[in-house]
Amino acid sequence: MSETKELPITSADAPLDLLIIGAGVSGVDLAHHISKDFPQWNWAIVDSNSDIGGTWNTFTYPGIRSDSDMATFAFPFKPWPHPNTLGSAEQIKTYVREVAQDAGVLDRLTLNTWISDANFHADKDLWEITGRQAAEGINNAEGLGASEDQQKTVTVWTKRVHFASGYYRHSSGFTAPIPGLSDFKGTLIHPQRWPDDVDVRGKKCVVVGSGATAITLIPSLHAMGAKTTMLQRTPTYIAPLPNSDQISALFKPLGARGNAIARNVHIYRDMAQYYLCQKFPRLAKGIFWLWARRYLSASSVKEHFRPPYNPWDQRVCKSPDGDFYQALQSGAEVVTGKIDTVVPEGVRLQDGRLVEADILIVATGLELQAFGATSIRVDNVEVDRPSMVAYRCLMLSNMPNLTYTIGYLNQSWTLRADMTSRYLIRLWKHMEANGLTLAAPVVPEGMACDRPMMEMSSGYIQRSVHSLPRQGDADPWRMEQDYVRERKVIERGDVLKDMAFDDAARAAAVSATGPVASVA
Repeated sequence: MSETKELPITSADAPLDLLIIGAGVSGVDLAHHISKDFPQWNWAIVDSNSDIGGTWNTFTYPGIRSDSDMATFAFPFKPWPHPNTLGSAEQIKTYVREVAQDAGVLDRLTLNTWISDANFHADKDLWEITGRQAAEGINNAEGLGASEDQQKTVTVWTKRVHFASGYYRHSSGFTAPIPGLSDFKGTLIHPQRWPDDVDVRGKKCVVVGSGATAITLIPSLHAMGAKTTMLQRTPTYIAPLPNSDQISALFKPLGARGNAIARNVHIYRDMAQYYLCQKFPRLAKGIFWLWARRYLSASSVKEHFRPPYNPWDQRVCKSPDGDFYQALQSGAEVVTGKIDTVVPEGVRLQDGRLVEADILIVATGLELQAFGATSIRVDNVEVDRPSMVAYRCLMLSNMPNLTYTIGYLNQSWTLRADMTSRYLIRLWKHMEANGLTLAAPVVPEGMACDRPMMEMSSGYIQRSVHSLPRQGDADPWRMEQDYVRERKVIERGDVLKDMAFDDAARAAAVSATGPVASVA
């Protein structure tokens, strides 16, 4: 755990050059680039959690691990030091901390502090950032970790603000509206808030859900001695993959060059698999069928592992060395059916079956949330988020010097996070070289802006995507879920395209509280 520090004392006369909100993978990645390319800047980083790491600090359930290969989830400037394909939360958190230490993050980090308001002052060309800081060691996501008398208001002035806060609520996950939950007499758990003192040995543990969390929990709970059942309404696609990263091991003797080669092999392999699933879904379904059949009977696969949608319409779950299927082979169970109600002794299904439970784990997903639930204002007037349009999914229409990181849904988050950081470095270098203070993207006149910001059919996205900014129908107003295609645009794209500077950026900001501004 990091020692809680105070936010630096700033004023409109002596503001920060940059405030980074979020000290997970995204924030640490940007901090690395800032420390390297702008060593003269006065910057700070803040996080609502009690320690560094973002997701890897929030989630502590058994077996928590990445669902992307670490060759691409790791930072490109620091190779993953372990042989495993997927990283455990403990490994990832330690790795992120090492990078943070090298970038000077730990000396500039303020924890337990939720940023509640970002207010752009057009007369000062500055952002006034307001937050609530709790006592040391308290997770204060969305200001909910402490009572009012345990928090104090903090304010910082900055030229630039970057949201590296991810896209979901850290304070709580989504619990599906399951009838009868309050009647359950056993232990009820949401994986996002796993209790430290729960003992699962010999207990009937029922995991409700079939996403990545459930696929991770089942083998972990089974190995801990629980009588484990996954209760799913809809099957998901599960890809067994080697626990040891054989590609990275092959190129390791080549050093840094080998790491780059292995990373690219992983990237192109993953994209080839994605497009195979999208373009030839029947063939892809057959491959997933064969993978499952290596472990289970044909009747079991037919009953429990034939999703009604095509592969990669929702995120595919990963299972190192098929550990999920191996757990089923050795006694864990899967039940497929619709829940009627929760009863004191377990879950009653609509077909009348009773799934008995001592511990009920509701792995029903995340709550989507943009910009850490921070209110975005211009001259004290709040800007409606759905009215804003995402510019290359790293800036927002009409918002000067406000940037953010969002990762891929079908590839490693870090691929786009690092690409975003490098794009912003290019933009900021251009501004400094030309004596420019403000930059705000402005939507071209006549552009259709009705695409959702996140395009995938997963339930946690569809529940909340309407509350997020929108996308346009062409570059630079649309994010492609394809690193190979986007790399050309983001790494070498024109940072001036549809971008307003200084007076024009200021005017765009002032107009942001009305209809979306556009340029002819």
